[in-house]
Amino acid sequence: MKKLRVPDFKSYEEEAAFWDSLDTADFMEDDDKWFRFDTPHKRAVRVAILPEVAEELMRSARAQGVPIETLVNVLLIERIQGSTAAS
Repeated sequence: MKKLRVPDFKSYEEEAAFWDSLDTADFMEDDDKWFRFDTPHKRAVRVAILPEVAEELMRSARAQGVPIETLVNVLLIERIQGSTAAS
């Protein structure tokens, strides 16, 4: 069994390519036992964003002094609530 070494990534795309191409079988013990991952019911979701949109979001987040994740969540919640109110 090999030990998994996760490199430092320069971009989201580089990280996605790493995980997409990783065959975890090389890192699993061959003990004929099944394994299970416990995951919370709610978890974060990654979404690809166009580079120019991401840059604008990062500029706006920096100007407001908040993480980009916070800004994106606020914008999405506002949009969803606005759509619901308009219906």
